[in-house]
Amino acid sequence: SGSERTEDGEDRDYKALYEASQSEVRRLRALLTTSEQQLRDARATITRLSQVNQNSLSEIEKREKRAMERKLSEMEEELKQLQKLKAENERLRAENRALTRVVSKLTNSAAK
Repeated sequence: SGSERTEDGEDRDYKALYEASQSEVRRLRALLTTSEQQLRDARATITRLSQVNQNSLSEIEKREKRAMERKLSEMEEELKQLQKLKAENERLRAENRALTRVVSKLTNSAAK
């Protein structure tokens, strides 16, 4: 009876971990979507600025373009990091599923 409570507690812990990982996946997906939109916007701005005659750009526009290029570079790095986090999250979810199966098998074999 005491071991059942421990196993149930472990099951609940795995469920909580799974739910937390699902929540994290949703948060990361939303962040990824936002970052991708910002990246598209930044690229569109850079494209627009690139189409302007280079000789007619004022110093302010040149600084804005450099700042936008830096921002684009930072966002690309952030996007790479988000993709790494997403992959890590998926790996953890798979590990969680495997651990849940092990606990289930142990619970079933202990019950027999």
